[in-house]
Amino acid sequence: MDKLLTSCLPEASIDYCTRLSNNYDFYLDFSFNRKTKFGHYKYEPKTKQHIISINKDLSKPLFLITYLHELAHLEVMLTYGRKIKPHGKEWKATFSMFLSPVLTEEIFEQDLLFALKRHGANPKASLAADPSLWKALFPEHSDQITLDEIKEGNLFTYKRRTFKKLKNRRTRVLCFEPASGHNYLIPKLARVEPQS
Repeated sequence: MDKLLTSCLPEASIDYCTRLSNNYDFYLDFSFNRKTKFGHYKYEPKTKQHIISINKDLSKPLFLITYLHELAHLEVMLTYGRKIKPHGKEWKATFSMFLSPVLTEEIFEQDLLFALKRHGANPKASLAADPSLWKALFPEHSDQITLDEIKEGNLFTYKRRTFKKLKNRRTRVLCFEPASGHNYLIPKLARVEPQS
């Protein structure tokens, strides 16, 4: 396994991830630093190449979770093809199976481990869709207000832009930006600043 990959993983998970990765032929890309997601899996039909990309700036626990999430997509693609939902029951079962061996105190701190065990029982497509896991991953932001805490109809600032909260959806919130006159979907767990 690539030395760069092993340097990104918690030490106690390296052997497991190495053995798991050896079952697959894929390209691993670390060149991304996306703001909206931590990783991505895609299959290139023309070259028949599987590609997993992971943001380069993740903490080791978050990198491990993201890596197993994307590797589960690869396994599901090989087993079932493209005719199933990306985060359907097949992916959920596979990700839970991949995650289970690393759910130890040797790898994760207790609060994160507890949240991950709950998450693994019924994984969400996005970590941001699981508030308890999100807060365990980012405790330094736990005292900040999230969009989920803003009342519908109130104004807030997000990324230096002003929005009005309209309606909650499953994991995102429909918001209106007065300056542009456009609606946007913003994650419920986005950190925002309320306007009085």
